[in-house]
Amino acid sequence: MGRIAGRFARVEPRRRVRDVVLGLPSDLPRKNCWSIAELAEEASPDGMQHLLARAR
Repeated sequence: MGRIAGRFARVEPRRRVRDVVLGLPSDLPRKNCWSIAELAEEASPDGMQHLLARAR
């Protein structure tokens, strides 16, 4: 994560990227924003969806 952390100005997107990167190789039966958000103990998948679809 240290190699890409500087690309994010705020800490929230950095944490979400970390959660996505850790969620993808996990043993979740389905790898989507909802299941990864649940794994990261977020209330909803909105932040991850925004990060992956619309964030600059």
